[in-house]
Amino acid sequence: MKHFFLPAALVLSTLTAHAQKGSIYLGGQAGFNSTSTKFDNGRTTTTTGKASNWSFSPEVGTFLTNQVQLGVGFTFSGSRQETPSFNNGTNINTINRYGGTVYSRYFFGEGNFRPFLGLNVSLLPGNSRYERSGFGNTVSRSSTFDVGANLNAGFAYGLNKRLTVLGSFGTFGFQNSVAKEEGTNNKTTTTDFGLNVNTLGNLFTIGVYYTLTKPSE
Repeated sequence: MKHFFLPAALVLSTLTAHAQKGSIYLGGQAGFNSTSTKFDNGRTTTTTGKASNWSFSPEVGTFLTNQVQLGVGFTFSGSRQETPSFNNGTNINTINRYGGTVYSRYFFGEGNFRPFLGLNVSLLPGNSRYERSGFGNTVSRSSTFDVGANLNAGFAYGLNKRLTVLGSFGTFGFQNSVAKEEGTNNKTTTTDFGLNVNTLGNLFTIGVYYTLTKPSE
């Protein structure tokens, strides 16, 4: 199994060593993930699966007080998964989502290093397409809708008046996903609820933050 991962999380935000009420920031994040799985029996090598995921999420926000940050992100994401089917065919599942996330963070203390607790709420409508070839070609389409809310924790470290590094890890919350197949009454609902804490795996994210404007400017 081979994995290829290219993260891109460049976030422009406004938490500095002394965050100010009324500061405005722009930002966002982008990512791409590609996975390829192969089986080798010593004579031949067969690809048994391919998958890719991408996302792009610009955002804008402000500080309501010196401790409370409020922002909104606009999310565009997609995924594609390929697996072999009968008679040398291929199963292809494609999903696209778009929507937004509203978030707030509360920062503790003063100075360069400040921990925070955050709350995120997201709504992501979208669509999916499933295609099977090789043994009776079929195509089905579905509308999707994801809603989620979670608490997270992290820290920020102000490098200077403009630049800040922010790290986030750990989530506690839920996500509900609904897929409704077009032209039928078929509907699939998936609910995820739980606690995840990790400082080494994919749950840990880090970004570089930059102040766009301050109240005095």
